[in-house]
Amino acid sequence: MTTRLDVPYLTYDAIAKEAADFLSAHTDPNQVPVPVDEIVDLALKIHIVPVPDLQRQIDVDGFSSPDFTTMYVDEFVYRNREYRFRFTLAHELGHFVLHREILSQVELDPSRVVASWKEFLHELDDDDHSKLEFQGYSFGGLLLVPRNTLKPIFINNLKQISPMIEKAKSHGLSMDQYEDSAIDRMAVILSNIFQASVGVLTRRIKYDGLSRYLE
Repeated sequence: MTTRLDVPYLTYDAIAKEAADFLSAHTDPNQVPVPVDEIVDLALKIHIVPVPDLQRQIDVDGFSSPDFTTMYVDEFVYRNREYRFRFTLAHELGHFVLHREILSQVELDPSRVVASWKEFLHELDDDDHSKLEFQGYSFGGLLLVPRNTLKPIFINNLKQISPMIEKAKSHGLSMDQYEDSAIDRMAVILSNIFQASVGVLTRRIKYDGLSRYLE
C-alpha cells in the first residue's frame, strides 16, 4: 500500500522566506551561529530524544513525532557530531514549519515508534518523499546559514582566499577552473563561523550565487 500526502511543490525562494520569517519570530535573525538547539528545546518546548543506532536502523539521523512534541535523533550524532546534530534539528524544523499539517496525518505506534516510522517511510509515495526531504534539507541549510548573514560574512572573508585566487589567475586559470576550489576553501572558513558542515556551506554559497564575487 502506498501512502500519498500530496506534498506541495515549493520554490527555494519560498523556503528561504519561511526560514527567514521563522528566525525572526524565534531569535535575533542576525545572530551567528543560529541557536537552533535553544529554539527547539526552550522556545518550542520540543523534547529531543537520542535513539541508539537510529541511523543504522532506518537510514535517517532523525525524525519527529507527528504532533512535533518530540524529535528523535541518532544517539551517536547527538553525542559526537555537533554540526550534523545541528543540521538534523534544523532539517526537522523544516518539517515543523512546512509540513506540520501534512505530517499530522501520520499515525505511529507509541510502543514501537522507530519501527512505525520506518514502515511509514517504506509506504510513502516516492514523489512525496522526495519533496519532503528536499524541502527539509533546503530549510535546514537556510536556517543555519541565513541569506541575510551569509552574503556579508562571505564578502568579509574573501580576503582570506584572495592570494589563492590571484595565484590561480597568474597561472592563466579562468574562474570556471578555480571556482570549485575557491568555494571549497570558503566553505571550510565559514563552516566554523556558522557551525554548519562544509557540505551545507558549499551548497548555500552555490545556491545564493555568491561565486560571482570570486572573479
